[in-house]
Order: sequence, then structure tokens, then C-alpha cells
Amino acid sequence: MSQTAATVEVLVIGGGVIGSSIAYHIARQGRKVLVVERQEVAVEPVASWASAGGVTPGWGQHPAETALASASIERWHTLAEELEADLHYRQGGHLLLAENDAEAEHLQTFVQSQHELGFADVSFVDRKAVFSLVPGLGEQVVAGSFSPASGQANPVRTTRAFANAAKQHGAFYWTRTECLALQRVADRIVGAQTERGNVQAEHIVLAAGAWSRELASSVGLHLPLRIRALQVLLSSPAPAGVLQPVVSAVSRTLSLKQLPDGAFLLGGGWLGDPTPDRRSCTLREASQAGNWATACELFPPVSQQRLVHARCGLQAQSLDDLPFIGSLSGLEGLTLALGSWYGFAVAPAIGRFVADHVAGLPTPQLDQLTPNRIAQFDPAHVAAFLAEPATSNVLDS
Repeated sequence: MSQTAATVEVLVIGGGVIGSSIAYHIARQGRKVLVVERQEVAVEPVASWASAGGVTPGWGQHPAETALASASIERWHTLAEELEADLHYRQGGHLLLAENDAEAEHLQTFVQSQHELGFADVSFVDRKAVFSLVPGLGEQVVAGSFSPASGQANPVRTTRAFANAAKQHGAFYWTRTECLALQRVADRIVGAQTERGNVQAEHIVLAAGAWSRELASSVGLHLPLRIRALQVLLSSPAPAGVLQPVVSAVSRTLSLKQLPDGAFLLGGGWLGDPTPDRRSCTLREASQAGNWATACELFPPVSQQRLVHARCGLQAQSLDDLPFIGSLSGLEGLTLALGSWYGFAVAPAIGRFVADHVAGLPTPQLDQLTPNRIAQFDPAHVAAFLAEPATSNVLDS
């Protein structure tokens, strides 16, 4: 193995949906980019392989992510044509359900907040309208909010489409190649050590998701990230068209979709367990049972099907539930792009803005997501966050 195996303009570590979107946008700018991915693209146990595939920008997100959400909404409508691939994208909307009057009042406030963030098409819908949108819902449902611009897509297809498009624009991929450490000289990150040898780069983008923390620590950068294993369930096929929008609920851990083949996809934040080596994850019987029961209660047609497959993927969670996207003051040559709960939905925008950031262009959309905020976190809070056991499920779309 040679001491220096490659020299590139930009090295992207991580070939998931975020890393591959970034590589695609950088390559489209005409720059030489190499992606190092420890497995093949979008395979077990990465988040891009196990994502529930919600394209629901805006719902549940922090105002700091509004610019990403808005930019992504515009892109998803034409992304399949742009990437020349069938992403199984469908704009069926997103329906957030209330099961009592208090939750209905909460939704009215939520809709107003969405309008203030610029999502003017989000509307409050009464019980009659809810059952018109989704016949067959549980009788306890009293109201909802509906976002017609939202939808769903296939995470594996989308991730591989970004990777293939990146290659068509000249990007190189080293798959089944683990990145072992970053390389630092003084206050600059200059490359990385990989299983194929050292890579020197003018700029490094760390987008390795659940594996980013260890790599960052190799150069003295301690990220307040912890790993969570999130579960996804797949049912037997139901009649096509039974469920059009993505369905979730105010007080439930659920994200429910129907796929093109009729199967229901259940997600929402039910936990599995990372293996001790953090290379894989195991499912929890209680999470599978809870996820299935919740879906059946909200949408009884699910109960007519059977569970045919369950999987989980590893995802990085940041201390404040916001991604770290951008550079760090005093550390040149490194950009972070990691820690987003809504990474799949906003991947088109993250790729574009990170590419612009690496090129030195203004990216005000990333200002509130800067990794520099890490310095403001209370060390005791960080320690408690990292040590907290994975017991509570995570509400996610």
C-alpha cells in the first residue's frame, strides 16, 4: 500500500444520501472529488438504507432548518428527472393527526407556526376532511394538519441515484474502504488515512453519519453525537392506493406510508440497539410490537396485513437535535455535514449548500447550523447526553 494513494481537491467521507448528494453537487461544479465509503452505497446498517423515506420538509423541524426544507421542497419535484433515475417519489402529502380536542388545538397552533416559517400551504383540516383524505382511519381521530407539498421516496434508490450521478460527473468512489483517521497538520485537516492508503485533499467533508464521532476525535475534535438505532417495518402488500399521504400523529411514535407495491412502511422513531462495536444493530421485539400496534390503531387496514420484514439502521443524533453543517473556526480544510434527523428529506439542499460552502461561496442558509455552536454547549450537559441510555423512542417522520 502506497503512502499516498490519492490526491484530490475534495474528499467526502461517507457515501450515504448526504455524502453522495454533496459529492454530486461538487462534481457538477467540475471539481475532482473522491468519496470513501466503508460499505457499498446504501446497505445495512446505514441510515440511508433503513430510512422510512419521508419527504416531509417543515414538519417537526427547527426554524434553523427552514432554509434547507424550503430549498428541498423545490428540488424533489424534479429530482428524478435531474438524476435520471426512478426514485419512487410520490407527492401524496403529509397528514398529522389529532386524537382529542387538546391535540386539535395544538395542531391549530402548529399550522400557524408553519405559516410563519413560510409553509403557507399547510392547513388545519377537520374530522370530515381528514376522513376524506384517508378513509379508514381510526374512529378516535378528530382533526389533522395537511401539508400537500410533502411526500415520500425510496431512500436506497435515491442514495444510489445521487452516487451514480456523481460518478457521471467525474466523482470517484472507494467502496468497501474504511476511513481510519483524519490527518491534521497544525490547524488544518489535510487528508485521511484509509484502508487503501492515505488521501491528501484541499478540503475534507465529514459526512459519515453514525461513524463521524470517532473520526473527528482522531484529530482532537469532540462531537456531541450519540448513535441511535431506528427501526423500520414492512407489511405484506395491501391493495394499491389505500393510503396516499404520509400519516403520523401528534402524540404517537409513527410514520406510516404505502409503497408502490401496496406494502405499508412503518417507522417513526422506534428504537433498536446498536451492537457493541457500532457496526450493526439488533431489533427489539417490544419496538416491533409497539410500532405495529400503533399503526393498526391509527389506520386499521394495516391490521389486515402481516409483518414481513423488519430492519434498523444507525443514525447520529446531536445534542440539540440540529445537524452540524459547515466549518469550524480555527480548523481549516474541514466541513461537517452530519447529525440531521431529517437528512433524507433535506439531502438535495444540504448537497447544494455544502458544495457552495466548500467552493467559498456565501451560504447564509447554514449560518444557524454552524458547528461553532459546539463551543457553547455545557460540558456537563454533553456528558449526560452521551451517557443517556436509549430508552425513549424518537418522534420522527
